[in-house]
Amino acid sequence: MKYILIISIAVILVSCSSGDEPSAFVDVSIELSVLDIDGNDLLNPNNDDSFKESDIKLYYVINEEKREVYDPNMQYPRNFFIFKEGAIYRIRLLLNNDKSDDKPITYIQWNDKDSDTISAEFYRTNNLTRKEKVWFNDKLIYEFDDNTSESFYKLTK
Repeated sequence: MKYILIISIAVILVSCSSGDEPSAFVDVSIELSVLDIDGNDLLNPNNDDSFKESDIKLYYVINEEKREVYDPNMQYPRNFFIFKEGAIYRIRLLLNNDKSDDKPITYIQWNDKDSDTISAEFYRTNNLTRKEKVWFNDKLIYEFDDNTSESFYKLTK
């Protein structure tokens, strides 16, 4: 019993932080709904005309080279996922936040025929990376505001 108590105390002490270590906060995602001109949800898998999740690909431009995003060790290997919010589907994607570029570019390829460009500016400190502005095909769709709770854009294709 004495050894269990000593081990328990040691585990608690090791797992506690001193508070001196900086915590990191990263906010580099954006959410989109995608509708056609008739209001049909193009992310709804039950819609025959929808974009298929398996066809969607993200590309990041890093050092002036366009690279497909894929990491099989991640929960979302392609840095996006589709989910239902209320009655509509959304895609949440992680933007390219490469530090070597002032306005990193993300390409979203919906299928073999359709793609769009997303660029963003970020605010960075030692323990914070936060999107400040996001452009979709050169149109400003998001600008940080302390009162902004959601970075969401309704897209019509």
